[in-house]
Amino acid sequence: MLAYGLIIIFILNIIYAVYNLKERLNAWNIVSIIGMVAFSIVLLFKLETVPTMFFDEANGMYDSWALSKYGVDSNLNSNPIYLQSFAGQGQSILYARLVGTFFKILGYNVYVYRLPLVLVSLTSVILLFNVLNAFDIKSKSIFLTVMVFCTSPWLIMISRFGMDCNISPFMVLIGTLLLLLSTRFKIGGVCTRILVGMLGTFILGLTAYSYNVGWMYLLIFILGIFGVFYLSKNIPVKELLLYIFILLLELIPIMIFAIRSNIDALNKTVHIFIWTYPKLLSSRASESMISFDGDVLHNIVKNVLDGGHMFLNNTDGLPWNSIPGIGAYYPIMLPFLMIGIIISLYRRNIIDKLLILGCMSSIPIMLVVTPNYNHWIFIHFVVLGFITIGINEIFISKKVQLAIVMSYAILFLNFSSIYFQQRNIAVGQYDVNLIKTIKRLKTKNYKKVYFDTTDFQFLMMIRDLIPISPYEYQATKDNPNSKEILTVNSKFENYQMIDSNNMNQSIEKKSLILIDVKKDNGNLAKNKKLKKVGQDKISSETYNVYKTTDKN
Repeated sequence: MLAYGLIIIFILNIIYAVYNLKERLNAWNIVSIIGMVAFSIVLLFKLETVPTMFFDEANGMYDSWALSKYGVDSNLNSNPIYLQSFAGQGQSILYARLVGTFFKILGYNVYVYRLPLVLVSLTSVILLFNVLNAFDIKSKSIFLTVMVFCTSPWLIMISRFGMDCNISPFMVLIGTLLLLLSTRFKIGGVCTRILVGMLGTFILGLTAYSYNVGWMYLLIFILGIFGVFYLSKNIPVKELLLYIFILLLELIPIMIFAIRSNIDALNKTVHIFIWTYPKLLSSRASESMISFDGDVLHNIVKNVLDGGHMFLNNTDGLPWNSIPGIGAYYPIMLPFLMIGIIISLYRRNIIDKLLILGCMSSIPIMLVVTPNYNHWIFIHFVVLGFITIGINEIFISKKVQLAIVMSYAILFLNFSSIYFQQRNIAVGQYDVNLIKTIKRLKTKNYKKVYFDTTDFQFLMMIRDLIPISPYEYQATKDNPNSKEILTVNSKFENYQMIDSNNMNQSIEKKSLILIDVKKDNGNLAKNKKLKKVGQDKISSETYNVYKTTDKN
């Protein structure tokens, strides 16, 4: 349902963009359209292999596939409100649900998993173009907006990386833009206004299902945005009350989960109405939140300073989020950011107020959530908006216009040349080429596939990239069907971990043996009379490949 809704909104957006181009045909709008087409090509280029897959992303992919094909997630929860994920630490459900339909139609692979996020990103940019045209913003300013957004390293990188939380800022942006668009339908367009406003409210509410700390942002932003529309008299009170009612209905299920999962006595797997509320065995809070022990004020100040250092240093240190020295928006954009903030504080039109609201709504997260580009995810569109306003103020003479456009072109080409040539596999990342290696080894033809590795993610990579039924996975893994120990460490399907230094363990006939070259001293092969048939690289490690012989 979500996937079909996305496709419909995407198509309607394109139609509306063509209509806007027809109504306001000029060079700036034509160049904006060309820029959005180029943006779509950039997002689709090497989508399967760049960036290298992160293990949280891969676990979400497997859960999405399991839900779409078997109706249960990897832990056999039907219709979960939240995913337990591989260790019970949890992942948000929205993106997994959105992708499921694409898997049914296009099959299971990394490209298909990342494709819906690309469509969401394109939808948001096209909608931004449409809404700015609907508000009769100057075409030159619209072009600047498209240029700043579509060349942003942050927007390009997040749009190509299928983490569960990465869809959340798009829900805020699309929901806000639709609410803004609804205000353009005055007398004679009441039904259209209400329908667009309801859709915007619903999409805005989906943010709560897309990022676990999104609550800190939404509590301020939702109250603020309705307040802005009420005080500016853009939306009648009766319609605002309708939107609030819809939002409350939409958020009740996830509010129940948020309460239950944070109270030990209630944190257990239960079924309420159509939803499964899973028990969270661990929490990401220790990883993503500051310590509330000791001097909390000192911890908050340090957290804010660390965040400032992250932006000034132009990287968060995570290769799937940023490229060192380039950052989220290019280092030279800082002056334009400051100009944009000052202009918005002074001018305060409806768009300025929404940008200021977005900034204020991010403050709780910036105070207590440890900084990286994912954790502080809601601030980025706001920053891009302020940068656009700042550039627009000096985009006057033709020489200045040419200098800014050429600067952005050079910066973008430099970023692209680095980004698309990434080859390193960092800790926590998978090399999707292992799919070809495992299929070439024909592992399913063997009774057992024994392995000894230094890669702690070995089994998770196999499960996530070459999936099996979640029922078979649960039945054959460590601690089968356990509700308390969800991780897989030494076995599932026909895979079995061994210690290549232990000569007393038995090796079954008709088996394949993979031994990490870092651990292989040759003794096991000699002792068990194994036949070496080659050497293969699986993700970041190289393995000697052996088979059992008739003498075993």
